[in-house]
Amino acid sequence: MLSKSLIAVAAMVLGASAQTYKASFTQYGAGDSFGSGNCQTKSTACGYYTTGYNAAVSQNEFGVGPGAGAGPACGTCWKLTVQTDSSGKKVSNAGNSIVVKITNLCPANGNPLCAQNGLSGTNQYGANLNFDTCKDSGASAALFGNSGVGLGVGTATKVDCSQWKGSIVQ
Repeated sequence: MLSKSLIAVAAMVLGASAQTYKASFTQYGAGDSFGSGNCQTKSTACGYYTTGYNAAVSQNEFGVGPGAGAGPACGTCWKLTVQTDSSGKKVSNAGNSIVVKITNLCPANGNPLCAQNGLSGTNQYGANLNFDTCKDSGASAALFGNSGVGLGVGTATKVDCSQWKGSIVQ
């Protein structure tokens, strides 16, 4: 009985320490309007892809720039919750959440969505972080659903990867 109480207290403390950020959400992958390749490939900045939902994260969280290899954010998991479109209008599936694993970098250079200055800086949508969800992993369709948007704003919370479903492919 005592051990269950200790576990419950520890879970509350750990849960309370999770940082939630305002985040913007975009999508990339095969067939997107930017000419991106398939994001389900081993050539991502982290050097692997996953069988579950994955995303690239803005450089301020990823931890290193282009060409520097795997950043400290590789393999971290985030719960993404969409609320509005880029104009601030509530999306039809507001509150929808998915958990992604970070597999790639959204570089700052030439990309204002991912060019926040540290975690207190914001992009043009007031977001501290940007998550570029991988279309090819199904993350984009799962997050945006039938909302009709491809750029959303909401929240991102770093979570334990036990909440993510999938496996790493190297």
